[in-house]
Amino acid sequence: MKKKYLHIILTLLFMSVSMVHAIDVLMAQTYIQEGNKYFGEKNLELAADYYEKALQYAPSAQVYFNLGNTYASLKCPGYALFYFLKANQYRPRWTELKQTMQSLYQSYPTLPPLKSTWYYTIFQFITLNTWVMLLDLCFWIIIFSIIIYICFRRRKLYVQLSCFCGTLFLCIGTLLYVHKSDLHTGVLIDENPIHFAPTESSPVRQNIPEGTLCEISDRRDRFVYIKTELAEGWILSEKIRPLYANSNS
Repeated sequence: MKKKYLHIILTLLFMSVSMVHAIDVLMAQTYIQEGNKYFGEKNLELAADYYEKALQYAPSAQVYFNLGNTYASLKCPGYALFYFLKANQYRPRWTELKQTMQSLYQSYPTLPPLKSTWYYTIFQFITLNTWVMLLDLCFWIIIFSIIIYICFRRRKLYVQLSCFCGTLFLCIGTLLYVHKSDLHTGVLIDENPIHFAPTESSPVRQNIPEGTLCEISDRRDRFVYIKTELAEGWILSEKIRPLYANSNS
């Protein structure tokens, strides 16, 4: 009898979660359609507003891509590049996205080129979130294999499985550790001055062009400390969009 009630509760819980997700996706699709409508009518500001509303319900590569195209049409290459890079996190092998980003760089030659590292192709093949999920999966497989081996069945298979997953865990963990600096990467959405101190009255060290990728290393009130290939210093936090923020902005 207890198992029966447990199955009912789990089924209801699963159905509730699925229903909430379905409603979110439906709301997002509604806002996307409205955004597409206004984009077709060249009402770009309103189109961007509806795409932003869609992100609140169900972030996706398509919504970020649409926002990138909208801001590119609004002649805001910094914003456009930010949203294209966000779309790239969801679909790193999207050919149309790559072509659109190339067109953006051709249209705005002043945009700083994206840096490329030896591990860049790895994160272009599988998204960062997928790597993190694989790391978590390996961890729990190791834990359960050890528990089963010690408490239930002392079979060599569980030892081999835990060793294999342990090796995979170390490899993925090392890769993510090397990639950790990129987790604090942001995009400057406009040409901005970098200050010596976290105040607007502080002397300007250098002007940084929009679309520049930078590493965010510290925060003070309304300012963040960034590092770029050109210079480093303090900048207003509203002038930068973090690529790996928890929010959708």
